[in-house]
Amino acid sequence: MILKGNQRAGGADLATHLMNEFDNDLVEVAEIRGTVAQDLHGAFGEYEAVAAGTRCKEPLYSLSINPSAPISRDQYRAAIDRIEQRLGLSGQARAVVFHVKHGREHCHVVWSRIDTAKMRAVQLSHDRQKLRGLSQELAHEFGLTLPDGLAQDRDEDRQRKKDVSLAEKAQAEETGITPEGRRAEITDAFRRSDSAEAFRAALKEKGYVLAQGDKRSYVVVDRFGKVHSLARQIDGIKTKELKEKLTSIPPEQLPSVDEAAASIRQKGAERRERVDARVSRRMVELSKELAARQETRRRKLDLRRQETATVHAAERMSLHAVHKSEAGAPFARAAGAIFALFDRVPGLRSVIAPLRRNPKINPAERHRIEREALERRHQREQFLLERRDKALHRLDTREQRSLETKIRREIELAEGVQVDVSQTRLHQVEVNKLDITLPADERAAESKHDAKSGWKKRQNKLGDGQTANRPKGYRYTREDR
Repeated sequence: MILKGNQRAGGADLATHLMNEFDNDLVEVAEIRGTVAQDLHGAFGEYEAVAAGTRCKEPLYSLSINPSAPISRDQYRAAIDRIEQRLGLSGQARAVVFHVKHGREHCHVVWSRIDTAKMRAVQLSHDRQKLRGLSQELAHEFGLTLPDGLAQDRDEDRQRKKDVSLAEKAQAEETGITPEGRRAEITDAFRRSDSAEAFRAALKEKGYVLAQGDKRSYVVVDRFGKVHSLARQIDGIKTKELKEKLTSIPPEQLPSVDEAAASIRQKGAERRERVDARVSRRMVELSKELAARQETRRRKLDLRRQETATVHAAERMSLHAVHKSEAGAPFARAAGAIFALFDRVPGLRSVIAPLRRNPKINPAERHRIEREALERRHQREQFLLERRDKALHRLDTREQRSLETKIRREIELAEGVQVDVSQTRLHQVEVNKLDITLPADERAAESKHDAKSGWKKRQNKLGDGQTANRPKGYRYTREDR
């Protein structure tokens, strides 16, 4: 079981994220406690409204619960209650949301950190360590397996986690290339290269540019213009060993980060235009399905708005009819005449003022109070509908952006694969060109002698830094690039 929690602000953005049905197969709001509003946007808005009376800038505590195997709702509730007690959030307002993503269920819990009795935020010290201990306890109690990060030594875990930063995670979501995948590509290029130039060429084939860093000697710039430390991208290599292998290419001979990024931007301008065009076409195709789901959700709100308007009109008409009926009663007419008579005498006006404000004696005052109460309730219900409408608008925008990001990521990856294939083909053309341009007598000699020895002769003639021709029947592999 993995528990990840953090203090944060931005309740509206968090509510939109949790209600995003495009990125999740199923969204279920299981519980909203401690607020008048029964939707996430309203509840988190109340959390932040209460926090406005304090100095707290991060009034929310968001927690995600990811079990390694399916567990029951009772187990989820038991885990939430224990986490709440261990963190000191018992009795605080909270919301519980369940997501099903890629066939796996996980849970999100958001607490308000503001103690309304003391009007100050609950102090959450060492929450990471507490959640780590709770993960081990709950996994043992529920019979779940522990992930590697919780089963191994804490120092090793810290060393592993420092390789992936929040910026790298955000970049992975944007580009679709995970930090692990990037390190695997660069490590593979390093392992199968026997020289600095070969390593540089291998990086270029994969879309990376070897450059000189501002603070580090060697960095790599990926196809998206992001800069990464080269030593951190190669598994099992030390900086000293890396510099020894790259001795033939001093950092001064490499382009700077700005130059490499500018070159990548210039080369990728046409591809970006092509990608944008493909994204636009795919958005037109796939947006219809998303718009249909959003329209179904919007139709429910419109129906509720119509029902509310009908109910409000009926309540106003019913109250008006009751008031008109009571105003025609003999007591009401007599009371009205008496109060009107006393109002003409200035000395009696102040005497009867308390009687006029008494709704039990003056029907007109009671009618005014009832009308104002009804108007306030109608305004409150209209405000809730308007807030729901704005929340749906934000949710629609977020889902559209998620769809565009998904399409762009898929097309970018496909474009990257096409670039790699085209580079491989160009490399094979160069190899074939060298084979064709060899002298005829040398080709005849090769046909009589061993193919391998002939290939060695050509390798010696070509020298370092050039691609040798392969013997007859040799199968081209990735290691030869």
